[in-house]
Amino acid sequence: MTRRVVDVELGVLGLEPLDAPGDDQSGFSRPIWTWPRGGEEGSETDVSPLAHLLDGRFQRGASTDEGSPEVACDDPDALALAAVDGAASVAAPLGTRSPVNALARALGDWCLSGGTRAGFAEQVAGWRAQGFERLLCFDPVHLKPETDHAIVLGPRFLALSEAELDGLLDDLNPWLADDGMQAVRIGRQTYLLAQLRPDGIGPANADLQRGGAPLACLLNRNAGVFLNEERSDPVLRQWLTELQMWLYPQPLNDRRAAQGQPILSSFWPHGLSALSDEMPSPPAGERLILTDSPAVIAECDASVWQGDEVGAASEAIRAGRPVRVLLTEAAWCRLEGDVGGFQQELARIDAWLERLETECPGVRVRLDDGQGGVWQPESGWKRTWRRLLQRVGR
Repeated sequence: MTRRVVDVELGVLGLEPLDAPGDDQSGFSRPIWTWPRGGEEGSETDVSPLAHLLDGRFQRGASTDEGSPEVACDDPDALALAAVDGAASVAAPLGTRSPVNALARALGDWCLSGGTRAGFAEQVAGWRAQGFERLLCFDPVHLKPETDHAIVLGPRFLALSEAELDGLLDDLNPWLADDGMQAVRIGRQTYLLAQLRPDGIGPANADLQRGGAPLACLLNRNAGVFLNEERSDPVLRQWLTELQMWLYPQPLNDRRAAQGQPILSSFWPHGLSALSDEMPSPPAGERLILTDSPAVIAECDASVWQGDEVGAASEAIRAGRPVRVLLTEAAWCRLEGDVGGFQQELARIDAWLERLETECPGVRVRLDDGQGGVWQPESGWKRTWRRLLQRVGR
């Protein structure tokens, strides 16, 4: 009986082909945002799995309108959701509603941290019993002063430890409680719960219709662009000013400043959603989807990608079940300018691929960028010809 060969589709958002042009937006050249080229020694044993895949010819997806600087928010979670269905890149005008709401992302983060959908539903019921009706993503940010504005830098730049964040929330919550709010941490992410009051301030104001733009839109941009009359609510702007004034003199910031670390300037509230009992419950699918995206975990029949084990993937492969892997961390690192984190993430992916190839010899992996671009596998004759040329050149 012939064993069915299963292809593993590996989508790594934020990954670029090796010969891509310079990146004008980040200020870095593309080689910094790639993985070392393989094949220099002319032997597959000398080529890491990811480098081998990147040696294939890159075929770009359908072109999208890059537009002006006022357009295109490449939110990795939204892109990953689109990639599940094979859709094209998602572009959203700055300051629009996030395509991923806070409740869905919180559910995904809950599962990424080892929880279950049932457990999260119980937690939501508990919050509702305390009178909370609204939920927002509440990401810590650092505002880097420039000549006449401030640049938004995100959680990876701040690199707050869990102990630092938990200690700060312990101090922050009594201040928030006076206005019917509470901040909670789920995994690495922070969320804001709010009761609704006709005369409430900020997120607790019943008339507030939207939070801020998705965090992905803000990173390495001028904060003022997202706090103007067009893209923000006056009620929210006033509250953010009060929050920044409360944060500035906190002991945590004094300690970080003394150690040469960036201070926590503010939290960014976005993805505003009702704290509802109705949450996504997708039906089981034929293929196995592995991901690090909380949005995909929440909205799809997906499992958590574990960089240090391949059990779920190898089991699916042996059963002849299609496997789709969608990873967003590299894209988040690019948005934040975290070169070290980007390289570490690619190293994790490379090690995972090596384990998978050891566990499932002969597995075929197709690499794509999650936005329609695909690295075409190198044909056998071309690989042989390249190696001959390498030997002749020595």
